[in-house]
Amino acid sequence: MKKILLFFATIVCSLSFAQSTLVGLVLETVDNSSGGFTGGEVTYRLYAELNGGLITFIFADESNPLEISTSSTFVDNQFGDNIQGFINSAFFGFVPSLAYDTWLTLGDSYSDAAQTTPGLDLSGLSGSSLSLGGTVNSDAAIFRTPDDPLCLPDANGYVLLGQFTTTGELSGFINLMGQDANGNEWTESNIPIPSVEVLGCTDSTAYNYDSSANTDDGSCEFCDDIDSFISNEACDSYDWNGVTYTESGTYTFETTNSLGCDSTATLNLTINNSSSS
Repeated sequence: MKKILLFFATIVCSLSFAQSTLVGLVLETVDNSSGGFTGGEVTYRLYAELNGGLITFIFADESNPLEISTSSTFVDNQFGDNIQGFINSAFFGFVPSLAYDTWLTLGDSYSDAAQTTPGLDLSGLSGSSLSLGGTVNSDAAIFRTPDDPLCLPDANGYVLLGQFTTTGELSGFINLMGQDANGNEWTESNIPIPSVEVLGCTDSTAYNYDSSANTDDGSCEFCDDIDSFISNEACDSYDWNGVTYTESGTYTFETTNSLGCDSTATLNLTINNSSSS
């Protein structure tokens, strides 16, 4: 245990602060329909997106706390674990919800668990908030050695960091260490957990505005002035939009169409009075 702590401390102290290859964090939803959930639970996976290099540490210390929270509670399967690599995926067929347990990792593997600093307390993943660091002697980390291929990004440039199932909204921030392609070490702190990307029209003045969207997809459509003109003749009277007209003239009718756009119709009306015998 002392060797692991010394290794972590040595890495932290020897950082050369190379240019970070971290593009950002990515949060995606996972189809958990096979898990048997009935309360609106959503499963998220959190990734680090890299432009080359690799990830070696998820960490927290006195100056760089870590927090991962939900506005409700995390799903904590009784047969699961807080580290992905300690979960036996052979039980997924017997306990389908186990595949959507809440956990942290560094690289996607159910058979090769990431290492952790001794005494790491991840019990917050059984409640509503995991908080690490922020106090004296609170150093904590989930890590792999740089020669571990699970530190490398996948074909999409992603390294898996965690899975979270909850009915609430995720929030928080994490800290990462890694290396560039030349082996130079970098660190990124206080990285906010993003929202899941919801595409749609984000312009509130558009008639197809989507209040749930957080990323504009260019689909916004706006109302144009919609004017129509009608000329008609009638004998004695004319019914138009619920009104009976008995005199010639120009009349207008304003309404809102099915798209929510204002529409004005103009009627040029000629009334011919019939002769009485």
